[in-house]
Amino acid sequence: MKKWLILVYLIMVTIVFFNKEILLEWIHESDLSRLPIMFGLSTFIATFPVVPFTLFAGIMGAKYGFLIGLIINWWGGVSASVLYFLAARYLFSDFFKKYIQRFRGIHKFNTMIEKNAFIAILFARLVPIIPPPVVNIYSGLTKISFLTYFTASALGKIPPMFIFAYGGDQILSSWQNLLAGISVYVLFLLIVFLIYRIWVRNKTKRRFV
Repeated sequence: MKKWLILVYLIMVTIVFFNKEILLEWIHESDLSRLPIMFGLSTFIATFPVVPFTLFAGIMGAKYGFLIGLIINWWGGVSASVLYFLAARYLFSDFFKKYIQRFRGIHKFNTMIEKNAFIAILFARLVPIIPPPVVNIYSGLTKISFLTYFTASALGKIPPMFIFAYGGDQILSSWQNLLAGISVYVLFLLIVFLIYRIWVRNKTKRRFV
């Protein structure tokens, strides 16, 4: 992460800390009239992370509860993924080709896509080892169909967006539930990663049979 972006994040966290009373007062309001704005803001922040999306996603969970918070976060994450995909495929392909070459792990992701594009994108969403922007851009630069990309992204983003919303919902009420939720999510990630490793191993064996 670039140093200037880290600095921006630190400034934003500091602002939130020193204005936490105002933020908490807004969180406890039960007004739903600003929901459409939150959906638009979710897309904007996921696309242009001037504020850490995890921070925004947690606030949405604290403000609207984990269910509505999940929907807002999921909408923003999927919308941003689609925008990056379309931009890489149809608008700025030359620019993004140069940008993507800076990531050393891209060849490994390409190998995953060659095995099964849907599974590769789904696992990349569930276990964010590869940065989401890299997944979005590289997918747009390949021949993956939009439907495959969208379906895998939409499904894969549900668990992480859920835990962000759930964490925000519980952080103000129950630390025990928050820790329990995080523990379950970590266990889920480990299981998914194990399944992925088994899948890759089986695919490799079949190639040499």
